[in-house]
Amino acid sequence: MVCTAIALLLLLQFNLVLTRSINWDEYHFLRQIYEFQRGTLTTPINTFHVRLFFWLPDLNIPAVDQIVIARIVMFAALLWTCAMIFVVSRAFVGREEAAFGVLAYLSFVYVMQHGSAFRVDPLAASLCMTALAILTHARLSWIAVMAGAISLALAFSVTIKIVLWAPAFAGIAWKRYRDASLSRQTALGIIAMPTLAALLALALYFTHGAGLAGIDKATGMVGNAGSRMFSWALKPHYVLKAALLSITFVVLFGAACWQTVKGTFESAGERWAILGLIAPLSTLVFYTNSFPYYYAFMLPPVCAWLAVGVGLLTKRFNVTLIAILFTMSGALVWANDGPSRQAEQRAIGDAMDEVFPEPVAYFDYSGMLPRHEKANFFMTTWGMDSYQEHGEPEFVRAMRERPVPALLAVELTDNPYLVAAMEGGPREAAFIPEDLEALRSTYRPFWGPIYLAGIELSQGDSVLWDVMVPGTYTVEGQLSIDGTVFEPGSLIELDRGPVRLLSLGQNKAGLLIGSNLQPPRFAPPKRPYWTDF
Repeated sequence: MVCTAIALLLLLQFNLVLTRSINWDEYHFLRQIYEFQRGTLTTPINTFHVRLFFWLPDLNIPAVDQIVIARIVMFAALLWTCAMIFVVSRAFVGREEAAFGVLAYLSFVYVMQHGSAFRVDPLAASLCMTALAILTHARLSWIAVMAGAISLALAFSVTIKIVLWAPAFAGIAWKRYRDASLSRQTALGIIAMPTLAALLALALYFTHGAGLAGIDKATGMVGNAGSRMFSWALKPHYVLKAALLSITFVVLFGAACWQTVKGTFESAGERWAILGLIAPLSTLVFYTNSFPYYYAFMLPPVCAWLAVGVGLLTKRFNVTLIAILFTMSGALVWANDGPSRQAEQRAIGDAMDEVFPEPVAYFDYSGMLPRHEKANFFMTTWGMDSYQEHGEPEFVRAMRERPVPALLAVELTDNPYLVAAMEGGPREAAFIPEDLEALRSTYRPFWGPIYLAGIELSQGDSVLWDVMVPGTYTVEGQLSIDGTVFEPGSLIELDRGPVRLLSLGQNKAGLLIGSNLQPPRFAPPKRPYWTDF
């Protein structure tokens, strides 16, 4: 019955792989792959996935569908993670209890929603669990040590946050050492695995970064990323949501805690191993990005420990009933995940490609148009905090470096930075004043969330307009530009700098970037464009 429950939850998860709204992070990771292909990626830290998924842009399908394909790869990584949870659990419990550890993992609300997302988390989790399983069970021959080291090195190349698993590895290592009666050979194998992993990770890091950023800059990025990883980070609302939507997980957690405190262990090493597996839970307090997707990365060692509580439950309840309750818990998450926004997301991508068949630079929140070239930073809370700390007008700088003809205002309803910049709102205060003025004066509404460079004038208006986006503009209405009169539909090349505009006709006048660009033939989708965590 437990295996049947696992299979059912995997089927539900695969359905979400195909249908769940694309998350802003998934667009961000896909954009990095396009930048790598174009030769413009400059960030070596946490970007090794671009080499693993280099083939995605060549599929020549919409970005939404490319991400779905990548999710299928991540689903395979999830399957492997589940297998490794079972393997590690078997060091402490029997087969049935170990299978319940896998079931608990799959039923957890944030694993059901994000376990196969196109992020580095599923990939890193599968690699770390592989190394942990090798350390738990394998005879520490040089082949096993090298396999574990390669897994850890690849995991670190994907994301440096694997350091948060250190207590789990330390606990298992101590168990192996104690179980081997303090064997010198075992100690050498245990020491060799992380040592080789560190050397391989260093080699991969500098090899990957050689063509992306200078060594000095790359080293600075590591330090900056490390310093921003840690802060007071507990997010009680996410923890509470998880507890309410994963009741069976919480019950098993309580049983495992009871067994850990009151139970008997075969050795002191086993107790330390158990404590090491539990330790990643503490990262919810100090890891900055402990958002829902992080749980899919953090929970595998914890779920390997959870299996120790299964025996306490099966003494009081039928195994089939417990499995059904776990399945129902995961199924309820699946059923209430919310509407898919993939249709809206596809429409926005199709609209931009129709207006600009060739790639152009644009501003947006996450990189929703990876075929085009995002000209600004990733506007997460972390990104905006860094922007404000630096205090430099990043958007103005980007517009001075190259033409940026488009802006996409597609943020979440509760995080609308660019929406606020263009339409007004409290979040406009997050922008450097020079940037805010440049964005508002440079871009005008065009189609739904798409803004294009240009300006609109009412009848008789006279303005001095600072051209921030050089290029071909289409004249709308009768317009005087620096004293020269242009008729509607005329094309004019404008360089950066101020121009005097005067509306002459009986109707509105203006300028729009491009050669008589027309809005897409279909209506823009209504907000929202995203499903929240």
